[in-house]
Amino acid sequence: MSSSLPLYTKALVFLTLQTIFISFLCSKYDIDVPWRPTADVILRNLRKTTTYRWISRKVVDIFGIYGGSRMETDKKKVSDKAPLSSIEGLAVFTRDQLALFDGKRSSNPVYLALLGKVFNVEKGRKHYAANGGYSFFAGRDATRAFVTGDFSETGLIDDVSELSESDLLSIEEWIGFYDREYELIGVLEGTYYDSHGKPTRRLKEVQSLIEHARIWKEKQLKENEVFPPCNSEWQKETGGRVWCTNKSGGVKRDWVGVPRKLHIAKDKSYRCASASNRGDLDNPSLREYENCPSTANSCKIISQRSSVQPENFLLNLLAFNHNDSLIIDGSHIVEY
Repeated sequence: MSSSLPLYTKALVFLTLQTIFISFLCSKYDIDVPWRPTADVILRNLRKTTTYRWISRKVVDIFGIYGGSRMETDKKKVSDKAPLSSIEGLAVFTRDQLALFDGKRSSNPVYLALLGKVFNVEKGRKHYAANGGYSFFAGRDATRAFVTGDFSETGLIDDVSELSESDLLSIEEWIGFYDREYELIGVLEGTYYDSHGKPTRRLKEVQSLIEHARIWKEKQLKENEVFPPCNSEWQKETGGRVWCTNKSGGVKRDWVGVPRKLHIAKDKSYRCASASNRGDLDNPSLREYENCPSTANSCKIISQRSSVQPENFLLNLLAFNHNDSLIIDGSHIVEY
């Protein structure tokens, strides 16, 4: 060990000189460097070597990092040093720290949070950075807006209170999407995780709500076998239309059916259902569409505001074509 020490010393001196040189350049040219991600890269590479333990202790002395613990930050001034790991190798971000990665600094990667989980979306920077189509999601947790489509400051929040079962399941789908497409790098201190990266009571409550939503969905699928959803179309100039086919709603069958409003007592809304003439037309939850023949398999929606609304704004956003029309297979219809 002692015979190899000079080599370690040389490596440490090299790292130190490189750090001093880079720090000088950053200071001289006012370059904003995300030091925490840089340190993460160094540590990940050091872990691949047999000399990791010895060198890492030295790196600790240089960067102030040790084994994933979290350093105290100056509460009065936001530091560019992103927060440190505290659970399963993930960082714990404060809201101010996450805001530093909002895509407005070219030297920082772009991060966003969803239900408290922080993802590195740098590879999609053109979408999430300033002037990108989804820039309002960057540097914050705006979970609610993923399903409401409210991109105002009051709508870009992490609160999921009073969301429907379908909204909660859509949030779960979004989390699955980001888990597949982007790197999970940390958690956000606040609503869903504490300062140690541990799940809060609220997160457990939301997870329970999502579990209940899955059960609800199973019931909905069974209901859809009896009352398959209609096809829905909305056009900017002419408004909406609902119609039935022998596979509308994704339910293949040997009958077509007629469009009916299937009322949902729980939230005073309804969806379009394809009802057959096998006694289903007498169901008390079904209502005919206004100004539509009772035997027609297609009905126009006439309203000052279109009643055909996508069940999930963002998930259906890409369904719009160049004629400003939207075609949805089995949309949920909200009554105004």
